[in-house]
Amino acid sequence: MRNPIRKILGFSLPAAMLLSAHVQAAPSKPERKPNIVIFLIDDLGWRDLGCSGSTFYQTPTIDRFAAGAMRFNESYASASICSPTRASLLTGKYPARLHLTHIMGGEKPSPKRNLKTAGWIENLPLPEVTFAEVLKEGGYATGHFGKWHVGGPGFTPDQQGFDVTVDATPAKNRQDKNVTQLTDAAIAFMQAHAKEPFLAYVCHHTVHVPYEADEAMTDIYRQKAPRTGQNHTKMAAMIETLDHSVNRVLQTLDELGLADNTIVIFTSDNGGLRHVQEGKQNVTATDNAPARGGKAMLYEGGIRVPLIIKWPGVTRPGSISTVPVISMDLYPTLLDMAGLPPRPAQHLDGLSLAPLLRGGETLQRGALFWHFPHYHSNVATPMGSLRAGDWKLIEFFERNRTELYNLKDDFSEKHNLAAELPEKAAALRQQLHDWRTSVGALMPAANPKSPRTPAKSAVGTSGSKPANSNPTP
Repeated sequence: MRNPIRKILGFSLPAAMLLSAHVQAAPSKPERKPNIVIFLIDDLGWRDLGCSGSTFYQTPTIDRFAAGAMRFNESYASASICSPTRASLLTGKYPARLHLTHIMGGEKPSPKRNLKTAGWIENLPLPEVTFAEVLKEGGYATGHFGKWHVGGPGFTPDQQGFDVTVDATPAKNRQDKNVTQLTDAAIAFMQAHAKEPFLAYVCHHTVHVPYEADEAMTDIYRQKAPRTGQNHTKMAAMIETLDHSVNRVLQTLDELGLADNTIVIFTSDNGGLRHVQEGKQNVTATDNAPARGGKAMLYEGGIRVPLIIKWPGVTRPGSISTVPVISMDLYPTLLDMAGLPPRPAQHLDGLSLAPLLRGGETLQRGALFWHFPHYHSNVATPMGSLRAGDWKLIEFFERNRTELYNLKDDFSEKHNLAAELPEKAAALRQQLHDWRTSVGALMPAANPKSPRTPAKSAVGTSGSKPANSNPTP
């Protein structure tokens, strides 16, 4: 009887075995790297989305996106104002390490202030290797759309790894803060690079002042605005316009057949602005409650921000992480998700969030730190902070004063425990000082021209340089 396998295959068994071995050894086609879309919003507070608790602002697209992604409920900006956070996000380093701790222009010296504000650099140094440069080296087409704000002429996005840049500074006659123009540009970029991996970094100017929104849309919100809390009708219209932008980008990914291979990240550069001057009135811009404070402050309202990440096939839809994370974590996360080797010498302060996105529950990190040795408008004075576990300490440099909170029991930071737990406060303060020394943080100095004499404080200590040692004010 003939071998039945030989009869079916039509050739000898040894030949079939050789063919099988050849097929198994044939190299498989390498998988295409995932595309990456990042939305970085300006001044959007942690509670300015429907999915995070707002009942006034309307964000149906972002809410649906969050339902299919992972939401980080304890996500922080690296700073309470925009430029330091943006520099930190791009480099994976603390603003204090970069010495880029204030905005371009910043605060002007004042003889009436107790302290001479610390120096800072206004341009992100070109030797810093941004995540865009590494992704570009890894085969990505890279595009930056919108607000840069970490450098002037000679320090632009195209010199930090972005192939395509669209700088659409909002014009006063626009009614949407250039959201439509930037979205158009991002969509055109994705369409042009649909057959190769791409990074689209969409940095909207909205919802920063001055507020610009469609009048008809604003009127709709005027009819339903509550008396207190989140009730700024133009802000609401701007957020709805932002939601439309996200919708258009996500629809484009669907139309191009790329949605299942595109990582989408949505976050903000600092907490929501609490008050804005309109005419002679100081009105509520947004309400971060139950978080205390807002933009420029180191209370939770100033540094807690939304962070939503969708990694198709990896993140569990609708999952929530309560692990504290921070802006500079995105750099190593992006490399991890793209299958590229880490750059620990560059993003040395960030940790990859990929373990959390894959379902893990912890990160191996002791504390998070903030350093703002400056004044900002009438809202903030020089200060620093750290969060270690549930404990949060804020140090105010002018009066050598500290505040200590347990965020688990007191998220609103109402009960200062520094006097009740002096040993705990002292230990955390020393940890903050040691960190400042380790990163070479610049500190403010006493102002001899001030009519007031500042109390003995941390000013000029922690191994940091005095304010006038940095040549770029």
